[in-house]
Formats: sequence, structure tokens, C-alpha cells
Amino acid sequence: MEDKLEKPDLRDLDAQGVQDLLVGLGEKPYRARQVLNWLYKRGAGSLEEMTDLSKGLRQRLGQAAALRALEPSLVETSQDGTRKLLFILAGGARVESVLIPEEDHHTLCVSSQAGCRQGCRFCRTASLGFSRDLKPGEITGQVLAARALCDKDRPLSNLVFMGMGEPLDNLDHLCLALEHILGDHGLQMSQRRVTVSTVGLADRLAELGRRTPAALAVSLNAPNDELRSQLMPVNLRFPLAQLKEALLAYPLKPTRRITLEYVLLAGVNDQPEHARQLAKWVHGLKCKINLIAYNPHEGSDFQRPSDQAVERFQQILLDKNLTALLRASRGADIAAACGQLAAKPAGDEP
Repeated sequence: MEDKLEKPDLRDLDAQGVQDLLVGLGEKPYRARQVLNWLYKRGAGSLEEMTDLSKGLRQRLGQAAALRALEPSLVETSQDGTRKLLFILAGGARVESVLIPEEDHHTLCVSSQAGCRQGCRFCRTASLGFSRDLKPGEITGQVLAARALCDKDRPLSNLVFMGMGEPLDNLDHLCLALEHILGDHGLQMSQRRVTVSTVGLADRLAELGRRTPAALAVSLNAPNDELRSQLMPVNLRFPLAQLKEALLAYPLKPTRRITLEYVLLAGVNDQPEHARQLAKWVHGLKCKINLIAYNPHEGSDFQRPSDQAVERFQQILLDKNLTALLRASRGADIAAACGQLAAKPAGDEP
């Protein structure tokens, strides 16, 4: 068993790594295209499914590497059709993904870590602490598992890395997973439809921009340092001036904008003066602002703002000629909405 666990998982290797492995087994380089096709386009769950490879090659490949399919241990369905998928990873770590139905497609909210180090006060995942980083195969495995649950009339076409964990805190594994998600050898998803969200690790933004063409979102949630530091400890390391400098330098394509996410907390960051401060802070940034009314969860003292407060906040931004959108929360009745993810502990499955 130990020997099996030490084998590299094929989905943890980059395309060149898969080719090198096969060449090392005495195969021609073109075999890598066949294997990669099975791994991503066809979503194989085992080596035995790779029927255009000889039995002998499959056996030798199985001796050198593993293929661990990720399947949800539990699927909960919301009244609005949103599905929350619970995955139990090697070693017992647990993560959740959220599959959101739209009119003509599905969007998947993907996790990048089991737990999170960032400690944002309004986020339920923060209460778990940090368990471990997800490997590239565990990140892409969520996508493959969710894709299998979608029908052809509403395929999985959009990904948002807004689930459990801070993606930039697991940057190497994230970028390799994105190679498989966006690359010609992999899922070939549109870079415009894949978004990476960060709390604002300013020292890693430039590297993210160099390594992937995926869209960028930043969880902002406060327009001044005093308030943001209270809500998000990351601001003590990277205050707003430093974050803005990194965003201004971020390599955006001409038609792209950065998304700023702003969770509205009743009586905390939803006042007119906060909206005016936000409008001032974003000046010069090529961005749009997604406003999200807080989704309450067990153990939190924060409250959801009134509809009037949300609309007032949005209108102030609109009056400043900013793009400010209200993002509807989905799956709140199954704790699948933004900020509510916290994988069930062992023994809690129904």
C-alpha cells in the first residue's frame, strides 16, 4: 500500500512529465497524447479504461504511476438546483465544491486547499484552520467530477476558484492544474471563463499573471486599512496601497478587467461613506465590482444587510460611473453560498 501511495499520480504531472514517464517506459512520445486525452478530455477513472493502449503498457504504466479518480462522497442539492459536492481526499482531508446551474451552462466553485490560513472573520472556511494544499490532480479532479454531473444542454463551462482555501497560497499546484484546465492537451476551457480569486497576496500577483491567462478576482471587502485589517488579517501584511500598486501592475489583456469582490456586512462596511471610499480607492484601476450580500452561517456575529442598504451602496458606485453588479447568492439553504463552505467532519454524513 505504501508503495502505491508513493507513485506519482498522472494528473499531478505536467504534459511533459507524462511524456517523460512514457519514454522512460520505452514508449514513443506520441503515446503521451493518447494518455493525456484519456486523463482530461475523456476523464478516465482508471488505467483499464485506456483501451487504445496495450494491456502490457497499461500494466507497466500502473507499476510506475497511479490514477486516482476523485468522486464526491456526498452531493447535496439546494432548492435552487445548486449542488454541493463533498470530496474525501487521501489522508482524510475534506473539501467541498459548488456546482451552480445557469440558463445554458454550469459554473463550478473550486477549492484549492483543505481549510485556509487567511483567517477572514466573515468566512466559515476560516473556522476550520488549515489542513493541507490540494495537489493538481485533486484540483482538476473536482472539475472532472462536476463535469460528469452536467448534461449536454448545460455543460460545465465556467470555473471560479472561490471555494475553500486561498489559491495563491498554493500557487504551483494551482498553475499546473490551470495548465490542464486551459491547455490544448487538457480540458480546453476558455480563459475568459476561468477566474482565480485571492484575498490579496500582493507579492504573488505578478507571478500569477505571468503563469496563467485566467481572469483575476480580488476579495476586497473594505475600503480602508483599519476596517480591512479587522476583517481580513492579510491586510496587515499587504495594506491597500500595496495591493493597489500590485493590481495596477498586473498584466491585463486590453479587453480584460479585474473583478473586485465586496461582501456587504450589515452596519460594518455597507454605509454610504464606505461606498464613497471604495469609489475613490478604485480610481485608475481597470475593474468591475461584484457586490455580495453576506450569507450568515453558524458561529458568525455578522448579519446580512437590508436590500435597501445594498441598493444604496450600489447606486453610489453607479453614480461614480463604476461598474457595480449585485451577485445573487446560490445554495444558501445547504450552506453552499459564498463564505459558507466547511466540509463536514468525519461521521457527519447522513
